[in-house]
Amino acid sequence: MKNRYHPLVKKTKIELLKLDKLKSISWEVQQEYNSKFLPISVEPKHRKRALDFMDALIKLLEENNHTIQFEYKRCHIEMYGQLTEINLRQKYHRKRVQNDRGYSFQSYEKSDKLEFLVGSCYCKSWIDRKIKKLEDYLQIIYDYIEKDSKGWADLRKNQKLQEEQREIELKREEEKARIIEIENTKLNQLITDSENFIKAKEVRDYLKAFEDECRQSGNLTNDIEEYIKWGLMKANILDPTK
Repeated sequence: MKNRYHPLVKKTKIELLKLDKLKSISWEVQQEYNSKFLPISVEPKHRKRALDFMDALIKLLEENNHTIQFEYKRCHIEMYGQLTEINLRQKYHRKRVQNDRGYSFQSYEKSDKLEFLVGSCYCKSWIDRKIKKLEDYLQIIYDYIEKDSKGWADLRKNQKLQEEQREIELKREEEKARIIEIENTKLNQLITDSENFIKAKEVRDYLKAFEDECRQSGNLTNDIEEYIKWGLMKANILDPTK
């Protein structure tokens, strides 16, 4: 029974056939391709191998509940919430060549080897060897991505837990500071109230002594009586018990 390609592999195959008919591929067309289809960059004669490899990889991923996702116009493998960029290409070797004038420059020599890369900045790659083909690395590639993804997932989980713990500690410190501020405010108010209580008592004592003196000397006029009433009213305002 003929093996059926995964739907994404099938769509990629069709799209690559369309691109083969173009004389040149613009940046916009390339970006559109990158955002929807598998990153396969090989000559037509190597395409079946590349498609077969991607098909096997995707099916292995889905058997273990992992997926292919496209983010930022790049193809990624999603494992444990982590994205790993992937790319399958035909290997080109850098080579220094010299022109007829004696000047050397860097050129690229095409090979028939397939190379699979994972990562964006610091890539890990597997390539055809004399005794081992890229297909033979499939499980090794899967295990590498799984281990790396799980490591990052655990790290970010720990970072999240640490951040949550820091938030808890921060809220605890803020609550502690709030309680201290309340206690300090209450203490300051208590001190102010006690001072005002003493002042109110001193005002009343003074007004009582002043009234007695005026009464004894016969100088208790209406104006003085009004002054004493006014003073007692202010003492009551000052007195926190009133």
